[in-house]
Amino acid sequence: MFIKSVLTQSIRLSLLVTGSTMLLPSSMVVAQEIDEHAKSVEKIQITGSRIKRTDLESASPVSIISAEDITLGGFTSVEQVLQQSTASSGMATGAATNNGGAGAARINLRGLGTSRTLVLVNGRRMVNSGTGADSSVDLNTIPLAAIERIEVLKDGASAVYGSDAIAGVVNIITKTNFDGIELSMGYAGSDEGDANTADISLVTGGSSEKGNFVLGLSYVDRGKAMQGDRGFSACPDNDFDDSGACVSGSSYIPGGNYNSGDGWGTLDSEKNWTEDYNAYNYADSSYLYTPQKRVGLFANTNYDINEHTQIYLESLYTKRTSTQQMAPSPIEAILTADATGNPFGTATSMRRRMTEVGDRVFDQVTDTLRVVMGAQGVWDVGSGYDWDLSYSYGRNDATDRSSNYINLTKLYNTMDATICNDVSIPCQDWFVNEDELSSDTIDYISYTDQASGGNEFNIVNLNVTGDLFELPAGFVGFAAGAEYRREKGWYQPDAVTVAGDGSASAQEPTSGDFDTTQIYAEFAIPLLADLPFVKSLSVDAAVRWFDYSTFDSDTTWKLGLSWHVNDDLMLRGVASTAFRAPTVDELYGGDVGSYDYLTDPCSGYGAGDPSSSLYQTCTAQINNANFVYSDGQIENTYTTVANLSPEEADTFTLGLVYNPHYIEGLSATVDYFNIEVSNAISRISTQTYLDQCYAGETSYCDVLNITRNEITGNIDYMESPLTNVGTVETRGIDMNMTYVFEAMGYDWGVDLDATRLLEYTEDEVEYTGKIDGTKGGFAKWKSNLGIKVGQDDWTASYKIRYIGSMTDDYYAAYDLVQDASSVTYHDLAAQYFVNDTWSVSAGIDNVFDKTPPYIYSWNNANTVPEVYDVMGRYYHAKVTARF
Repeated sequence: MFIKSVLTQSIRLSLLVTGSTMLLPSSMVVAQEIDEHAKSVEKIQITGSRIKRTDLESASPVSIISAEDITLGGFTSVEQVLQQSTASSGMATGAATNNGGAGAARINLRGLGTSRTLVLVNGRRMVNSGTGADSSVDLNTIPLAAIERIEVLKDGASAVYGSDAIAGVVNIITKTNFDGIELSMGYAGSDEGDANTADISLVTGGSSEKGNFVLGLSYVDRGKAMQGDRGFSACPDNDFDDSGACVSGSSYIPGGNYNSGDGWGTLDSEKNWTEDYNAYNYADSSYLYTPQKRVGLFANTNYDINEHTQIYLESLYTKRTSTQQMAPSPIEAILTADATGNPFGTATSMRRRMTEVGDRVFDQVTDTLRVVMGAQGVWDVGSGYDWDLSYSYGRNDATDRSSNYINLTKLYNTMDATICNDVSIPCQDWFVNEDELSSDTIDYISYTDQASGGNEFNIVNLNVTGDLFELPAGFVGFAAGAEYRREKGWYQPDAVTVAGDGSASAQEPTSGDFDTTQIYAEFAIPLLADLPFVKSLSVDAAVRWFDYSTFDSDTTWKLGLSWHVNDDLMLRGVASTAFRAPTVDELYGGDVGSYDYLTDPCSGYGAGDPSSSLYQTCTAQINNANFVYSDGQIENTYTTVANLSPEEADTFTLGLVYNPHYIEGLSATVDYFNIEVSNAISRISTQTYLDQCYAGETSYCDVLNITRNEITGNIDYMESPLTNVGTVETRGIDMNMTYVFEAMGYDWGVDLDATRLLEYTEDEVEYTGKIDGTKGGFAKWKSNLGIKVGQDDWTASYKIRYIGSMTDDYYAAYDLVQDASSVTYHDLAAQYFVNDTWSVSAGIDNVFDKTPPYIYSWNNANTVPEVYDVMGRYYHAKVTARF
């Protein structure tokens, strides 16, 4: 059962030889058998080049995950597969992203951001997807059942593929040749009895002398888990008293927290004020693992018109229904001196947790369609040229609904006697305890926020590849082509949100489009062959010209060198430029508010030196001697600056591949990478600008446009513009060792994949070896060790995933620096082929139930769920029937 197809074997062999760092160890094969089959394989393309080759060794590092690996790992989404890559860092949204993810799953190679990784399906672009005007692909839109393999290029590839390929390329290859019927049913769940996930898929296909077809259906139903059901996330800040009760949380509490100028406190039943209050534990209401349902349909077919021409069709449709849940809305309002029931007789600020209304529930329904139709064939001139002409259409439509929101304008109406005397508007005393709000008030002020959005593209591609002419060292291969692409995106928030009347941050609509025309050429030039110390020496070169409707035209290039010293050793290197064009959201995005974790420099300023610029600046803005600010989330309005230009990047890789003939089945690779992004499209570093503003640099204050609450002194409003001022640099070393062999009557496979991050700097801020709730994690060391053993009818695997220690110094100014220890996860899995029809697989992830480390600057669940496993021990099983 290990040897599935000549193509799969040959690709695996090529990746061993070229040093592809496999994310998971592939099904083992006997090396001699691979060698025999590989010799007869036709020319094919590997991600990173459009030139078809029989010699698949290339200058760029490529890794592969096979369908067998996906099945054995018990995965139910592409996100789960890719997030385990050692090249994945920073923070990418997924199933454990409850606040802000909107149900999407995205990949973040090298920590450079999800929009700087290009996602392809069968070598062509996948439509951006999510809730609307999105800048990257939602990986949930690609059913696992459709996948033959996933190829990951960890190198810049803009000269070959165009925009976005800065950190790398994820190319998802779908099934195109399939005979028979395959039905799979799986189920998974945590050791705590939650997050139960069921998946079922049906794939069928057939072929004839003229063509073939593949049809498939996939359904995934992912269950939920609550933060309150895990010890590490049950209490914000993990702060318990001697009795074991949670005593930390939010100052937005049921019944209200009030500040009339003397600090925050509560009122008793007689409206007597006290400075004591119990913080609200919102963890019980928040998801740790978000529920989701996905239905996927896919079809691939091709038909040979004649011996030179084939027509084909690819289609994919996914419907996603996802949900997130958080504690009831926290609201803050200023109650006037004459507001109904005001016992203070002066204007008072109120913070209240709207538990009477209920938990906030966020629902998304997205529909994503991608269709590719085209023709390909051979132009029978000279040595023959392969050509491919295609049209791609992609569209994503979404509704985004948020329940149990509060209309603050209506809330103010209920406390103003000149307005609420109207019988249609209830009057409400807001200086009351929890559950004392009238049902009329609740019905009047609460609402369901509903937004809609989408993305669409139309693409025409023409590609030609073949051999130009022969040199003494071999044939010069080439590929050339042209592309026209038009993209548009839109997002329409709820009218209440647009007006700024809601308890959520205000947001303006987004709508826009752009088009681009591009031409590229790529060459593989053999320079030397069959000389001492030079078995072969070749150069790969590519150049792309692009013109966008939103900015001027430009070019990008790539130059690679492959030097086979002998049959055992190959040296390789690639230098290239890359670019990322501004997305619709970046170009036309409306202003949107965000609650960011920031430190107010004026915290405790009153204890400072009165002659200092900090003291003077804070005093000028805060007319409240009793002001003491508690750091945490500050509302920050994201704005867009017109006329953004594309990001530019210089990428460089240098490595070696060692495949010693005296140790059959062993391959080792080492690759150094360096990526420098300039003119980066990014938000200003808000914390830096805040610090500089209050250090006396008034120009920074002008950018932020800060306003403060006149009663509490807290920041009510500030801006963070999107500009081309950013810079990012990252460099490191990827290492891989793969060894397949026979011993004791079994087939064995060992795969060690490791990445050593040497530097990650953004806007001159060093993140190497650090973690925080805003940027995610940049561990210096990440590694995966996989061991497989099996025979013809069974396979067992043991995998060790390691994330190195990191430092959380987000609050270093307050002497809060934390060392987050390293984390190691152990996974077990096995597969057994009962007969030619039935097979079963099962496994346990995180066998030893390792909990994530507590992070001072956590973004959710007291940790960073996008970096660590928050589910604990997790079981999965699957039954498959093939007919």
